[in-house]
Amino acid sequence: MSHPAPLRFDGRTAVVTGAARGIGNAIAHGFAAGGATVVVADLDEAAAAAAAQEITSVGGKASSLGVDVTDEAQVDALVAHAGTVDILVNNAAITTTQVVEETDPEAWRRVLDVNLTGPFLCSRAVLPGMRERGYGKIVNIASVAAKRISFNAGASYTASKAGLVAFTRHLAYEAAPDGISVNAVCPGPVLTPMLAEMADEATLNARRKSVPRGRLATPEDQAEMVLYLASDRADMLCGQAVDVDGGALLGWYDTDTYFERRRAAR
Repeated sequence: MSHPAPLRFDGRTAVVTGAARGIGNAIAHGFAAGGATVVVADLDEAAAAAAAQEITSVGGKASSLGVDVTDEAQVDALVAHAGTVDILVNNAAITTTQVVEETDPEAWRRVLDVNLTGPFLCSRAVLPGMRERGYGKIVNIASVAAKRISFNAGASYTASKAGLVAFTRHLAYEAAPDGISVNAVCPGPVLTPMLAEMADEATLNARRKSVPRGRLATPEDQAEMVLYLASDRADMLCGQAVDVDGGALLGWYDTDTYFERRRAAR
């Protein structure tokens, strides 16, 4: 039985936001391994530089830039730094953990700014060049929280990711006639530094038990789907939000456990 050739991105430039660590870092490494020139963008400039150095040390092509995706001028500078942007992955995200009545309005706004306005600004900035060339791939990193709720994060995160899935659909409709594909990946529980900071071992074990596949996803699991959606093999996928969750959406937690997590995060 023959197998498809590995995905290749030779001659393409991929910009990945929030790429210094976690899912974004795995995505950046995946594109570089496939021959793309990668721009590692992250609010933490030093961490972005270190991540780019990791890629170049193993023969990949990468540069880095410190970027706040909520700042239009910085987003424009990112696009100018990259030059031609063939692939954009909107991965940068933050969260809060409080229940709604304990959530500070400024914290609410900041989460929506990073998680939803950031992808809007980055996408808007790359669209003219993509339209001119008649080619582009935009992949938004949403969450299974968009389709239900977040167990670990707060309502601001859930709302931002639901908005990102809706934005993905709308932008896909507008961009498809010009040869631009827009899709989203919805990770389930992923063993990233962010999750490790938010959850103790007992909670992580409970999360594992909730996943029919029997394990938490890795950043590399998410990167595999992102690379596929950014490849020419996925040309007929338009406005999709693909769950990469090991079946986690097939089950859920009881409300007592949900509020125990909230009380513990105070």
